[in-house]
Amino acid sequence: MESIDNLKRKIESSIERYYEGHVILFPFLDENNSVVFENICKLNHVDFYKYGKITNSDRKRYIMSNYDVKNEDFKIVVYKVIYNKKYYDINHRNVLGSLMGLGIKRETIGDIIIDDNKDVYFAATEEISKFIENDFKFIGKAPIELIRFNDEVINVIKYDSKEYILSSLRVDCVIAGIYKLSRSEAQEKIFEGDLSINHQQNQNISYNLNVGDVVSLRGYGKFKVGALSGKTRSDRLKVILEKRV
Repeated sequence: MESIDNLKRKIESSIERYYEGHVILFPFLDENNSVVFENICKLNHVDFYKYGKITNSDRKRYIMSNYDVKNEDFKIVVYKVIYNKKYYDINHRNVLGSLMGLGIKRETIGDIIIDDNKDVYFAATEEISKFIENDFKFIGKAPIELIRFNDEVINVIKYDSKEYILSSLRVDCVIAGIYKLSRSEAQEKIFEGDLSINHQQNQNISYNLNVGDVVSLRGYGKFKVGALSGKTRSDRLKVILEKRV
């Protein structure tokens, strides 16, 4: 994934072109990078538009423009993956790993959706579409076919709520609890920049979470702090965490 510093440099150089009257199209940005993009644009009074094509999409393309834009200007293609569901079980990681195995960049791929019927969809930039159509033939060991899909695809957001017994709401403690890591492992991932709180990178291992905070750890997923449900006899916290599924 692109570093925040590299993204900031690209945005700032694009602002100069925007002031010259150019329309600039960006690749897909995740929620964290979207916050960075929007903050810089607002600070510099830059008009921008965003679209992910998949409804409720987490990843969106952005356009800097002085003029109104249309959805087709974002150059996004959505594919439906055709495969034999009887013999193969495909998950999000399989799809992303196989796409990355083609040597393409993560920012060329938008949301990946697997619905309750095990139908698989994903968004991609139009610029990379011919390469994907020619070279994307397997997900893991499963042979696949791709069709361009123009009907609506919805990213249905679901959370699984569970009560956890924790010593505190320090973010390293909570991450260790929900993802079954040691405290040192959790802290290492935070120091490496893998943690985001409310869509902004956070490297403070002693940060105290609050009810309503949205937390994501790269490679592990996302959860919300749902509620505090009391304390144990040993004065440990009972915390409802809502893990995204």
